[in-house]
Amino acid sequence: MSAKIDFLFSEPDNVEIIRDEIAVILSAEFKKQYKMACDKNLEDCEDFNVKVYLEDDRPFALPDGDDDSIFPFVNVNLNDMQQIGKSGGIADKKKYEASFYIDCYTCGNFGEASRKDSVKANILAWKIARVVRNILMSGHYAYLGYRGMVLGRNIPSIKSGNMSGMESAAFAVSIARVEFKVSFAERSICEKGVPLEGVKFKIDDKVGEVLVNP
Repeated sequence: MSAKIDFLFSEPDNVEIIRDEIAVILSAEFKKQYKMACDKNLEDCEDFNVKVYLEDDRPFALPDGDDDSIFPFVNVNLNDMQQIGKSGGIADKKKYEASFYIDCYTCGNFGEASRKDSVKANILAWKIARVVRNILMSGHYAYLGYRGMVLGRNIPSIKSGNMSGMESAAFAVSIARVEFKVSFAERSICEKGVPLEGVKFKIDDKVGEVLVNP
């Protein structure tokens, strides 16, 4: 049997574009949140100095051992996508719902005299998850910049937990997982259509951080 497809599948699927857009939105908005917190001279302004990572299976891999300087940060991960609604014709656009995990990592040091380190880490994890929720559910991002492709979005759950295997570390690590669901239309493989412009950003080769307008 000879191959019949005569064009290259080099363009990202819509779900990949959406995933990248989520990371870019969070990176840009957290930078602005941090600037506003510093301008107001808030005591907890560093809580808003949040780095953003994309599809990093090991965002917690520390280059210099027990170093808590990378905290706090979030990692955006595409969990799954499922078709929703009726299938329609072979060449019709299909409707899907994608689930994204946005994990908010925080830590507290044993050296913190004011409160137990795990308490500080847990409170901060929920605080960052709250900011993530407010950013992504803002009216400014109702369609994540892709009206016509993105049909809707919601946050069905936020769950918290602790890093396993960190009992002997010099700091406590907590995670708050924001589940972000997006319904969208995906192009048919039979449809060439008008290509969408992908999200422009850069990933730092050394630490993996998402950089907007580097």
